[in-house]
Amino acid sequence: MTSEVMLLNVQGAALAADSALTAIEYHPDGTASVRYQTGTEKIYVIDQSMPVASMIFDLAEFYRYPWSTIFETFRACVPQAGNTVPKVAQSLVQFLARWTSGMDQKAQSMLPLEEGQERLSFAIYIAALVQRFYQCAELSNAEDGRKPEGLKRALDMLRFETQFSGDYFQNLFLPHGETPTRRPIVGESSSRLVALLDQYLDRLLTGMLKSMFGEGVINGEVKASLAQIAIESCVTDWMAPGVPKTGIVFAGFSTADVRPMFIEIRVGSAFGGIVKHQLVDGGAPTQREPAIIRSFAQADLIDALLRGAQPGYRYVIFQLMRQGIDALLSAVGGEIAKKDANLAKSVLKTFDQAPLAVARAIIMAGDDIARHAMEMRVAEVVSSAAPELLADYAAKLVRLSVIEHELTGSQTVAEPILAVYMKKGQIVRAGPRTS
Repeated sequence: MTSEVMLLNVQGAALAADSALTAIEYHPDGTASVRYQTGTEKIYVIDQSMPVASMIFDLAEFYRYPWSTIFETFRACVPQAGNTVPKVAQSLVQFLARWTSGMDQKAQSMLPLEEGQERLSFAIYIAALVQRFYQCAELSNAEDGRKPEGLKRALDMLRFETQFSGDYFQNLFLPHGETPTRRPIVGESSSRLVALLDQYLDRLLTGMLKSMFGEGVINGEVKASLAQIAIESCVTDWMAPGVPKTGIVFAGFSTADVRPMFIEIRVGSAFGGIVKHQLVDGGAPTQREPAIIRSFAQADLIDALLRGAQPGYRYVIFQLMRQGIDALLSAVGGEIAKKDANLAKSVLKTFDQAPLAVARAIIMAGDDIARHAMEMRVAEVVSSAAPELLADYAAKLVRLSVIEHELTGSQTVAEPILAVYMKKGQIVRAGPRTS
């Protein structure tokens, strides 16, 4: 795990990170376990002249290689990564696709791939997709397979989630005439992908459906629909919640810009010549928003400072609000049923998902209000700070997470705190901070 902070204003940018990381340790018997390690640097200089730097969080490796090794190979194989921050991020994704598909021989010679790594990556992806389908079935009260209409809704939920941006429940309440936005395409079909699907998809779905739902619970028609969703999802930017993924933040200057900008992406599986990745956020300081403040990974205390509440507290409030709305609708339905039982059933069915959608919308609106109120107070200081001070402020924010984990005895966030700051044409390492 990790805790990281990025600060940008119109003068420069700063990245700060603790030194703990999460890696997957593979064992000879085919099993794997999570391993935590401290004393690792997670900020990498990509381009010294513009400059551009990157910072990783969540999983510290990709295809069993540490990201530090991958970045070194990337710089060696792609000396001209681009003249803007978005182009640098795009170049990295394209490099990963060429390397993992075998198209870049130099990269493969520097980072040899173990036989079966692509199959393992694909198997993990399909397993996570089936687990997500099971979660959708639970939300539809159809996990036992005895409600065909519930399984149909679960398929609809998963199909929507893999093909469209946004939340399924929220989009049920889109204004009339509006349609949800389709997810970006991150790859294209190829003979390599088709061969992988033909050889392994049916076998993986059969095993995972049996493991999750039980023997014979899911019929052939549902399985075929799920297989089609899996195939279509391969080329979109959707990543199942259970897929191990890495967050990467790119920050710095483009050649023609005097203000810094950032790009945040998530990188997950790689198979069939496709690197599953997702653009999370991006932007640059403006006159209307002169300071950008972002925290990543294990940053509960930082979030509490900026947003007024920790995620766990917001989750409890969300559940209580959902239950309250559900109870209110049930009471209304009971009153309607006294006069017309059929009408009551119709009303309750129409608003079946309302408690979840309304509670989520209220929480999100509250988050925006609280974040804006507090971030503006911090932004007043950050917006006028010189780049050197940005690095100091970023390190102090990361220090909040270190204090929290020291008090709770956790080793998943650790000293020292490393930071860099960037001006146009210059990048400086601020050095470790231990107090």
